[in-house]
Amino acid sequence: MAQSITLRGSDVKVYIGGKVYPAVSDIRYTIDYGRQEVYGIDSAFPQEIITTRVSVQGVVSGIKVKSAGGLQGSNITTKIYDVLHAPYVSLRITDRHTDSNILWIPQMQVTNEQMQIRAKGIVQVSFSFKGIIPYNELDLT
Repeated sequence: MAQSITLRGSDVKVYIGGKVYPAVSDIRYTIDYGRQEVYGIDSAFPQEIITTRVSVQGVVSGIKVKSAGGLQGSNITTKIYDVLHAPYVSLRITDRHTDSNILWIPQMQVTNEQMQIRAKGIVQVSFSFKGIIPYNELDLT
């Protein structure tokens, strides 16, 4: 019988745009599989559940690193006057021991950025993203 091993945050690496993003401290994402109920005429109960549109979105939180240029310096987003030409970047979350993908989004864009500055604390930065085609670990095997 195989023994289950719990995956910990320290076992995970996050790549954005093909490069390790070392400033990450927390990542949360939601995959909405677009399931909708289909109702008949004058029916209080659905007849079936169908798939409509799949979407993925999330938030990456981390720390601000001095002289790193933030999201623009990491080529995650563009300068404010180039926002209409913002590139897609990839997001990949892997198991650092097996190098297997936990999540891979080949195309995503940053939708907003937040920064929190405390007088006697660490400067924290976070950004929200929306992605196209969220591949889970078994989708690519």
